[in-house]
Amino acid sequence: MTDIDINSKDTLQLHGADENRDFVLALAQQAQRELVIFSQELDAPLYDNEAFERAVFDLARRHPSTQIRILLQDATRALHDGHRLLRLAQTLTSSVFIRRPSRDYREQQGAFIIADATAYLQRVVGNQYNHQAIASFVAPLQAGQLNEHFNKIWEHADDDPRLRRLYV
Repeated sequence: MTDIDINSKDTLQLHGADENRDFVLALAQQAQRELVIFSQELDAPLYDNEAFERAVFDLARRHPSTQIRILLQDATRALHDGHRLLRLAQTLTSSVFIRRPSRDYREQQGAFIIADATAYLQRVVGNQYNHQAIASFVAPLQAGQLNEHFNKIWEHADDDPRLRRLYV
């Protein structure tokens, strides 16, 4: 995926970590008010890099009501590796929020990211990039359905005490 057309209404099929990473970066860069992420382990190949961190930081600072919400199934690896988004969430506490799905949703597989309930990337197998991902920059119906699902899980999600900022 070399040329990214954020105005395209096409549904794309992405293969490999590089195509997934390029697409999620473009999503974060195009977002105006909201970015939501549902992830098993906060996929380091996609989200733990300087460019994505910068895009999320810029989005969070763009407007006071901007929200970046992340549902993270298991924070263990991200905590161990010092994931950039965890540090960012601890810094931008009024814009970046991370929760753990309740027990009812902990076994849910797959992963997705949605920008402004309009653009999305979805993978059936969460952190495996050899499986096909589908994505679109202009798909309000599909992105809206995913966003509704995300909001349903978010309503019942818990704060993960391991992710709280420690003040010393």
